[in-house]
Amino acid sequence: MAYDYGSTGLGIKNPYKVEGVIRLSAGILVSLLGLYSLLSVPSLVEQDMVTGWIYALFGLGLLVMGLKRCAFGAFQLFKFFVGRSVPTSLAYNYTRSEKDNANAEKPYVAYDSDDLEGMLMGRKNSTFTEPEGWLSRLIHSLLPKLVFLPYPVRNITQDIISVLVTTLVAFIAFGLASFVSASGLAGEAGHIITPIFSILLLVYLVFAWRSVAEEIHLGRVTRMHAKGATSLARVLAFSILFPVFIGIIYHYAKQALPQMSSQDVAWSQDIADSIEIFSAWGSLALLLLLAAFACGLVLSLVFARTKLVQPQTEVSEYRENLQESVHPNEVFINIENIVLANRRYREIPNRTYRDFDPILNEQSQGKGAFSGELLIETQPEYAPIKFPKQVELTRLATSICGQLFLVIAAFIFYSLAADVTQLVSLVKETANLNNPSDNTVLDYIEQGSVLIVGVLTTVFAWQIFTCIGRILTNSAHVFWSEMQFESLLMYMKTEGTFTESKISTGMAIHDSTRSENVVVRSSITPWIVSSRIVSSTFATSGSANLELPRYIMSLRKNDQELDGIVGEIKGFLQGRETIAGFKNTADLQNADNILQVNQASRQANEPMTLSEAEKAAGALRDNQVEKNDK
Repeated sequence: MAYDYGSTGLGIKNPYKVEGVIRLSAGILVSLLGLYSLLSVPSLVEQDMVTGWIYALFGLGLLVMGLKRCAFGAFQLFKFFVGRSVPTSLAYNYTRSEKDNANAEKPYVAYDSDDLEGMLMGRKNSTFTEPEGWLSRLIHSLLPKLVFLPYPVRNITQDIISVLVTTLVAFIAFGLASFVSASGLAGEAGHIITPIFSILLLVYLVFAWRSVAEEIHLGRVTRMHAKGATSLARVLAFSILFPVFIGIIYHYAKQALPQMSSQDVAWSQDIADSIEIFSAWGSLALLLLLAAFACGLVLSLVFARTKLVQPQTEVSEYRENLQESVHPNEVFINIENIVLANRRYREIPNRTYRDFDPILNEQSQGKGAFSGELLIETQPEYAPIKFPKQVELTRLATSICGQLFLVIAAFIFYSLAADVTQLVSLVKETANLNNPSDNTVLDYIEQGSVLIVGVLTTVFAWQIFTCIGRILTNSAHVFWSEMQFESLLMYMKTEGTFTESKISTGMAIHDSTRSENVVVRSSITPWIVSSRIVSSTFATSGSANLELPRYIMSLRKNDQELDGIVGEIKGFLQGRETIAGFKNTADLQNADNILQVNQASRQANEPMTLSEAEKAAGALRDNQVEKNDK
C-alpha cells in the first residue's frame, strides 16, 4: 500500500516505542558480549590456535545475533509512517481515486462484498469461525469467550495450551514407559530404558516448545489453526512400543555377542563405572519452571483481552415506500455524492465495496422499473484499546522477561565455548597418547564423559532459555500490535417503478411564454441497513505497517445516524423542482419585453371581449383534443 501523505493525518502513533527500547537494550548487551569474545581472540591465539578460532566463531555468532536485534529494535523506534489510505479495506475497494491501493491490498482483504452484505442483513459476524480439531474445541469449550478474539490471539492461546497438554501427555508417556520397564515387558533392558527415554523426552519437549515460538508470528496467524489429538496419540503409542523395541534389540544383541571372559567383564564394568551418565531431570525441571512462568504471563494477557470483547451483531434498518417526482438515478447520486460524502472522516474518500450501478428497465410509453445496490464504508477512525493499568504492566513485564531470557541464553551460549574448548583439548591429548595404561584410559574416558555431559547440559539450557524467551517476546509483540478502528458500514438496496408525464404552465390564449416539463414519477422502495462497526487489525514495523487483514469484531446500532441519513435523503426529494422557471433577472426582463410586444400588437386590432376570448381558447382546446383522438 502506498504512503499517501496528507497534511491532516489519522492520529495513529507508533505503538512500538517501549518495545523497541527493550529490544534495542537487549541487542546492545548481546552485541557487547560478542565483541568481548572477538577482542579476546588475539590473546587466545597466542596460547592455542584452536581455542582462538572457537572463541572467534562463537563471538561472531553472538555479534550477528546482537546486531540483528539492535537493528530491529532501532527500526521500531523510527517514525511510524501512516498514509491516508490505511488500514486495509474489508473487501475490494471500487472507489476510483483509490484504484492503485485497492489492487495492492487485494491479497490481504478478509471479506468480499457478499460476506459484508450477509453480515448486515443476517445480523451475524462471520469473523467468529468455529474451531477445528479435537483439541481446539476443548480449548474453546474451556474458554468460551476465546471465539470472539482476533485470530492471532486465538492462535496464541491454542498454541500455548496445546503445548501444555503435549507436555502433560509426554510425562504420562514417560510413566507408561517406566511401567513397561518395571513390569518386565521390556525384558532385561529395563535398566537402560528409563535414562534413554528421559533424554528423548527432553529433546521432544524442547522441539515442541521451540515450534510454538516459531508459530507465534504475525505473518503466520492471519487464519485460524486447527489443533487435533493425533500427535498426542502418537506419543502414547510410542511410549508403549519404545521399551518393547529396545528390549528386543537388547536381547538379540546380547545373544549375538560372544561369551566374554571374566577379565573382559571386569574391564567393561570399570568402563561403565567411569562414564558419567547425562541426567535429563535438571534440564526438564528448568524447562517446566520457565514454561510455567511464560504461560502464566501470556494467558493472563489473553484473559484480560477477553474481558474487553463486546460481540454485538446489531444493525439499524429503514424500509419505506416513497412516491416522489424524481429520476431514480438521482437518488443514488445524491446518497453517494452528498449524503455519505458529508460523513467522510477527515475528508478521506469512502470505501465502496459494491458500486452503485442502477439498472433501468425502460418500457413503452415512458414507463419502466429500476433497481440498484450500494455497499459503502467510511474511512475507519482509530480507536485505541484501553487496557487497565495492570494489564499494561503485565505486557511490559512479558516483553522485558522475554528479552532478558534471550540475553541469558546468549551468555549460556558464550559459556559453551569454554566447554567445547576443553573437549577439543581432551581429544587432542587422547590422540597423542602412546600405549596408555588402563588407568589412564579410564581417566580420559571419565573426563570425556564429564565434558560431554557438561556440553549437553549447556546446550539444552541455551535452547530452553531461547525458546521460552522467543515465546514471551513474540506473544507480547502481538499484544503491542493490535489496533482497533470504528467506521460506518451501510448497505442500501433500492427497487421501484417510474412513469413519465408532462406538465405545462402558462396555457392562456394570450400568454406569450409557457413552460412544458417532462416529469418522472417514481415509486421508490429503499431498504437501508447500517451499523457502526469495530474492526481489528495488527500493525507491523516497516513499509507494510498496517496492511494485514482487518476483521470485524462487533456491529452496533446507529439509529440516530441512520435517521440523519434518511432525513437528508427526504429533504433532497422534497426540495426537488418539478416546473422549470427563471433563475435570473435577465430571463425575466426578456419575458416582460415579449409580453409588451404582444400587448401592443393586440391593441392595433379590435379587442375581443372576455367571453369571446374564452370561447376562442375553448375552441382551440377542442380542436387539439379531436386531433389527438384521431
